[in-house]
Amino acid sequence: MASQGYRDWVRAGRPYTLIRPARAVQAALLRHGITVWDFPDEGHQKAEPPEDHTPYSATGFPGQNARWMARGLDIMPRSDSWAHRKENADIARQLIRDRDAGVPGAMWIKYINWTDEDGACRQERWTTVGAPLRRTTRSSTDSGHVHVSGRSDADNDARADGYDPFARMTGADDDMNLGDRITIPLYEAPDGVPLPTGPETLDVATILGGAHRRAYIAMHLAQQARDEARAASVADAQRDQAAIAAIQALTKVIQAGGGTVDTVPILAEIRAVREATHAEVVQLQQALAESEAQRLALQQRLAAALAPPAA
Repeated sequence: MASQGYRDWVRAGRPYTLIRPARAVQAALLRHGITVWDFPDEGHQKAEPPEDHTPYSATGFPGQNARWMARGLDIMPRSDSWAHRKENADIARQLIRDRDAGVPGAMWIKYINWTDEDGACRQERWTTVGAPLRRTTRSSTDSGHVHVSGRSDADNDARADGYDPFARMTGADDDMNLGDRITIPLYEAPDGVPLPTGPETLDVATILGGAHRRAYIAMHLAQQARDEARAASVADAQRDQAAIAAIQALTKVIQAGGGTVDTVPILAEIRAVREATHAEVVQLQQALAESEAQRLALQQRLAAALAPPAA
């Protein structure tokens, strides 16, 4: 049964805000092509007790979590290959090292679930009152990725702005910080993404987040339009076949009564309409393929533009 927090959240219109340091780390990893999920799926939403992916988590530390703030990230491996599992585990190791060392950008972290490259899954916690750097380790079943949960007192913590665990892990010097501000014209020219409304300049994290979301939504809508067009094409074909069958049956009735009818121009017109519809669907499919290619090219350009310089 879903929690009271879930029911309150639904009644409130499902408000959702990811806390500032979690957004910063998510944006930093996005620059390196790492997938980082935050919004809870239905299993998380209806869990009892609700945990930190939800904006009504009941597992706050050191105090109660504020509504409607979410504080959970899932950092995903690029694939199931050993190399990518190790890379994912190494991101966790960097976060753990930084949290143990009191690096300001990592101090918002409450606990981390992570899986090493050989499949062992652990939870690292920093939840000892009065000893913020003391870590305890226990086993976990939350395997296959890196889960990061944030503290209840870190909702607006700015210390993770510009914190990049991947760049720290690889030893890269990063000339661009997430807090750097880019003027809108410079941002518009290279990638062609529609401009967000707002100030004349935007920070890198906002730009990346907005571009990612707009590209995803645009592709979803394009795929929906393609599916609807395919369904319409099938319906048109079925309608045309029914019309042809009806015309042929009517022709037989007329001929049986001694009349004549020329069905050639009628059938030709139906076939012409059907061919035009088919051509439109083909054009839509081609346009969708071009849109997907442009989206992938944009993603590659963003990654290349924001990649750390070669040593």
